[in-house]
Amino acid sequence: MPSEKQFAVREQAALWIARLHADDCNDTDRARFVQWMREDTCNANTFELLTDYWELGGGVQTQSIPATPAKRSDTHGFPLGRRSALALASAALIALVPMNKTARASRVLQASTGHTLRIALPDYGTCLLDSGSRMTLSEDGHRARLEHGQVLLSPESPSDFHLSVRNVTVRLSRQTSANVRMEQNCTDITALRGRILLRSGTTAARDIWIRTGQRFRIAQNGAVSIDYPNIEALLSWQTGRLIFRNTPLEEAVSEIRRYSQRQIILASPTVSNMRLSGVYFVSQGEMFLRMLPRLLPLTLQEQGNVFIFRAL
Repeated sequence: MPSEKQFAVREQAALWIARLHADDCNDTDRARFVQWMREDTCNANTFELLTDYWELGGGVQTQSIPATPAKRSDTHGFPLGRRSALALASAALIALVPMNKTARASRVLQASTGHTLRIALPDYGTCLLDSGSRMTLSEDGHRARLEHGQVLLSPESPSDFHLSVRNVTVRLSRQTSANVRMEQNCTDITALRGRILLRSGTTAARDIWIRTGQRFRIAQNGAVSIDYPNIEALLSWQTGRLIFRNTPLEEAVSEIRRYSQRQIILASPTVSNMRLSGVYFVSQGEMFLRMLPRLLPLTLQEQGNVFIFRAL
């Protein structure tokens, strides 16, 4: 399994993909991208693994890219792979010509805080993005990359739909459905309907199938597990609710943070480990947070835009 550093580099690479395809991408962004590619061999090597980088972006017109010597090295002396060389060559070209004139556009989908975003995928059904979530969709609509947050996918096309999340590709066939969530410490993939194929490498030997009701979880340290979550609670976010059943407060607050502009601080491990049962309605905003001291032995201290919860 990838190391913590590899996870971090892949996340940064995904952010660069989204940034370079944004409408407001500027020359400073592009120069920073080239610098990032040159900072560490791991950055360049990671581009070798992210094969769907060019599938998402559509690539750069090949006739516009100058030929690159086969043994070219950067200023640090490490050899550049084919995709790394292509990325640097195209980045240099992009600095002179706007991205939207050289690359076929992909779509960056972003749900604002406190709201979900439903997107119709042409000929592929629908997807629903959770509050604050971001996803990059390929031009042909066959592929996407979840940058962060949560998405519900329900493809209806005879062709497969592929979603990349960190180092895993989720393949959904017709009449299947999956809920995919990407957080800082964990990635969850839950099969809601049908059999879902997960691929973490280039060979079928590393394929994993999960069935309806199963959740495949990848922890930050690389540990993997499969469990059977409560589907009603898992999908309650679609209806503007979060359902907590004897949930550690730290976990509950982590969910609520995605819907709130407030900074929420749990002042001690004692507070973090308190158990909470209840329903948080997104439309009620801070009311639920203000109610917590009535549900648990807590005090609430407000400091500007910050809520601090302390144990009694």
